[in-house]
Amino acid sequence: MEDKHEANQEYYPEKIMKKCVICLCSILVCMAGGTLLLWWGYEYHPTNSQLWMVPLGLILLVTPVIAWVAAVVSTTCNCKVEDDGSKTNELVVQAGDSVSVWF
Repeated sequence: MEDKHEANQEYYPEKIMKKCVICLCSILVCMAGGTLLLWWGYEYHPTNSQLWMVPLGLILLVTPVIAWVAAVVSTTCNCKVEDDGSKTNELVVQAGDSVSVWF
């Protein structure tokens, strides 16, 4: 049992490091998008030129945020199904009950 516990401690820093690197990369992408939008606003907005910078900056700014929200929501809403005989997800209809379905 101790060997398994020691093995889990060995891989723990790698998981932390991997998550930190992913977080840092997403922050850098957000910063790049924000910087691109600020540069366009300062340099090109008065003449409305180089408009390709606006959607690219918005995509770079918002995409990592959406990805992190989706990742956090998916991990918090992840339910484990128990294979307990007393619990069921099926609809049980007893004799004499009426069931109506609306479309």
